[in-house]
Amino acid sequence: MQREQLSIPKTLLYLVFALVFYALQASLFGMWSIRGYHLDLLPALVTAAALLDGPMEGVVVGVTVGLLYDVGFIGVDGLYPLFFLLFGLIAGAMSRLTLSGSYVSMLIMTAVEMVVLGLVRYFAYLLPQTGASFGLVLRQIVGGTLLTCVFCFVVYLPMRRISRRFADR
Repeated sequence: MQREQLSIPKTLLYLVFALVFYALQASLFGMWSIRGYHLDLLPALVTAAALLDGPMEGVVVGVTVGLLYDVGFIGVDGLYPLFFLLFGLIAGAMSRLTLSGSYVSMLIMTAVEMVVLGLVRYFAYLLPQTGASFGLVLRQIVGGTLLTCVFCFVVYLPMRRISRRFADR
């Protein structure tokens, strides 16, 4: 089995891209909603990195995205880096075994990630803290997942370009 090499320049570009998207998420995307659903593209970064380049990049981008969530004081501290680390690892492994780095694979994995993330948020934070209604939260999860899937091309196309730029090296 061939050992994967982590491309430092490519990974640094992914991390800069994640920081830019976090800034957009915290400012521009966080201010508007479509029919009550908010756009969250940060999880799509983890999926794109994992599907395009494998588990190593998925883990690095996943931990970064999780830390950015924690910096934004969203939910339980430490839960997001662990969740996105595991998701990046699993999605990267699946990209090597069954999934391709195609846009359709990205849509499927992003949808799965968003639903699982929403359920983790509900059971780890919303239910114990506020006792939120599961039906209401499920509606928000489905709406937010659909909205993210509609706009995740905004993440996929630049990340695919970065990945292909460093593929020859």
